This record gives sequence, structure tokens and C-alpha cells, in this order.
Amino acid sequence: MKVVKYFAALLGMVLFAFALSQVHPDHNAPLTSDTRANIWVLSDTHFIAPSLHDERTAYTEIKKSAAGKDMDYQPVAVHALVQSALKARPTALIITGDVTFNGEKASAESLMRRLQPLVANGTKVLIIPGNHDIYDGWARAYKGKQQLMTEQISPNDWRQIFHTSYAQAAAQDPNSLSYRVNLNHQYQLLLLDSNIYTIEPSNRPPNTGGKLSPQTLSWVRQQLAIGAHAHRKSIVFMHHNLYNHNEAVNEGYVLDNSEALKKLLTKYHVPLLFSGHIHAQDISRDPTGQCSTIEVVSGAFSVSPASYGIVSFSPNKITYQKKATDLTPYLTSAQRKNPDLLHYQRYLKRLFLQDGEGLAYGDLMDNGVTNEHDLDAAARLMGILNWRFFTGDDHPNKAELKRLHADPGWAVLERSPMLRRYLKTIVQDHNLNDQHLVIKHP
Repeated sequence: MKVVKYFAALLGMVLFAFALSQVHPDHNAPLTSDTRANIWVLSDTHFIAPSLHDERTAYTEIKKSAAGKDMDYQPVAVHALVQSALKARPTALIITGDVTFNGEKASAESLMRRLQPLVANGTKVLIIPGNHDIYDGWARAYKGKQQLMTEQISPNDWRQIFHTSYAQAAAQDPNSLSYRVNLNHQYQLLLLDSNIYTIEPSNRPPNTGGKLSPQTLSWVRQQLAIGAHAHRKSIVFMHHNLYNHNEAVNEGYVLDNSEALKKLLTKYHVPLLFSGHIHAQDISRDPTGQCSTIEVVSGAFSVSPASYGIVSFSPNKITYQKKATDLTPYLTSAQRKNPDLLHYQRYLKRLFLQDGEGLAYGDLMDNGVTNEHDLDAAARLMGILNWRFFTGDDHPNKAELKRLHADPGWAVLERSPMLRRYLKTIVQDHNLNDQHLVIKHP
């Protein structure tokens, strides 16, 4: 009888411990026990909730300043992304900031609802904010001819809306929205909040620049040390860039204290960092040669070609491949009648080309170029070169480079000091291939 009571008590303790584990799960547990894992990474969705606009005057006007963003078909593009991920079943989907158009709480909530099928299907959705997400003074609804102030996102709102992200955290930074997730027994993911925002709702434009506070840097150091002790490689994600990816345009994009972070990444042998912010697809080693970490900057999901990265992890190798979103398999019969959706990549490219062409027209006319033929030639070339740079297709061979220099628009663009300088930075990438990457490590 005593033996029976003993085993009954033991069984009760086991059941009680199991119940506690369900209420308080082990946050140090990895997302997967598999030695091979896949994650999808994207950035700058700039999603605006359909409830915040009515396609009338105010919204039409704001779209003119959207810098090539698709603001009409975002729900369809996100749906296609989700459906693709449901089929592929990656371990996690990660968005590195600027989730919302301009920090509208309704937009964050709307996007998370659309991502919920992934959570239900077992894919972890891990999201960090960008400079447009927390207390953005530009948060607006567009109704008729009016821009109406709408509720902004507080840090607490962020944690609540994206609570499924923080539910996976093995550690959270008490001083920011940063957190750490253990991917498997070989890798851990550090998702860093690199943004500068106010402590209350704002009436000002968002701060473009980014910085990790001394407290957050200390937390990062602790997490890197924990990873090293557990023999896990650390992979870092943040919104701002670690390196300078364009000599002409970089102010406000590179982390203000990137040198301090680079020292930590070098000390703990971090092989890879993902960022966004500049809307351009670019993979680069440290141009100064000081840090061994490779940075992958994801092109904005909201602009051509609505890309995301597929990252595969094995114990001694990491591979990255850029992929463009394909809407076609997921369109309804009614949507297939819309040529913009049926030929979505063509539509996105046209939007982006128009933005680059507009940049050239305006600047050249300010510099005294008035000949219509010259303006058209220069604008067309600038549109193409700008698109190639932002999509990571800026590795022309010698023959292609020669044709570009011989283009009639080239000489016209050089009449503008600003465009001449910018042109030299976008025509040819001298760093790593921007479409794919393989990292082998011990």
C-alpha cells in the first residue's frame, strides 16, 4: 500500500510539474531541436491598414511622396507572402522594422492579424520596430480631403500587439524592445531595437537615426556571452545599418554608435547581421576591414521587387538567398482581372522607375537643363540605375558598364553635381554579391 501511495504521489508531482511547464514554459527552449533550420527575413513593409484610407484626395496626395512604395496592394502582397510561408513552413519569419507606414497602431494590429495564420501553423513571427513605428508624429488616417491624426504605437502597445514575438524570448532587454531567441542548439537570434523615439506620443517626424543606449549595449554583451558559453553562434537583427552602404547617402541610416557594436560583434565572432532602413538590397563586409561580421540589408518589402530572404542554418554553414514575392498563385479570379496584380513585378518596377525619373527631372531642371530630349534620356537612365541599385542588381560586367557610360543620358546626369556624385555610388557594387551568400564557420 505504501508503494502505491508513493507512486501516486510521484505521479501527482510529475503532473503538477507538467502543468506548471504549460503555464510557465521554458523560455530558454529553442524554437526547434533540429540542427537544420530555415528562417525568412524581410524589412520595411510600411503597411497601412485599409481602414485608415478611402482612396480619395488626401490618400492620393500622400501616395505621391511614397518613394516608389506600393500602397494600393499591400494586403494582397502580405497574403501571398503568408500563403507561401504556410507551404514552406520556415521555423520563423522575421521583420526588421518599419512594419507600419507611419506608426499607426491600427496598421500594426491589421498586419499582425494577417500574419496570425503563420503563428497558428507553427512558424514563429519575430518582429522588431523601425524608426517609423514607435510614437511617430506622422501617424495619420486619410479620409476625403483630410489627414486625420490617428493613435500612435507606444512601447507597451508594441509588446501587446506582437506578444507572440516576445513569448519566444529567452531574454528581454528592460531598457528597450530588444530580445533574444534561441533558434536551435547551434544558433541564437538577437533582435535589437536600434531606434530613437520619445517617451510619449509625438507631434514630430520620426527620428531617422538610430543608437543603442549604454544599457542596451551592456545587455547585448551579456547575451553574446551567454551564447558563447552555450556554444551557440549569435545572429543579430536590427533596423539601422551596421556599415555604410552608400558613400553619398548614409547619414541617419548607419547606427550612431556602430563602432561600439562592431567591437562586440568582433569579440564574440558574430558571423551575420540583418538590417533594413535604406530600402536597398545590399550584402557587404565591413568597408573598413575592422569587423568580420557580414551585413545583409534587406530591400524594402513595400518596393520593387517585394523581396524577402530565405536563410538556411546547418551546424557549420549559413546560406542566404533573396526571393521576390509571387502573387499569381494566390490571386482570386477577380484579382486576376487587374493587370497590376497579375503582373505585380512589372507594376512595382514601374512605380520605382517613376520615382527615380522624378528625382532626375527635378534636380537637372534646378541645374539649368531644359532640353526635353536631354531630360528624358537622363531621367530614363537614372530610373534604371536607381532600380538596379535598390534591387541589388548593381554588378554589371565590363560590357554592360561600357554601354551604361555610352548612354546619352549619362553625360546629362553629370551636369548635376549631386546626381554625378550619386551616380558613381550606385552604378557598380564592389563588395559582395547582393542576391545570395554562403558563410562557412567552425
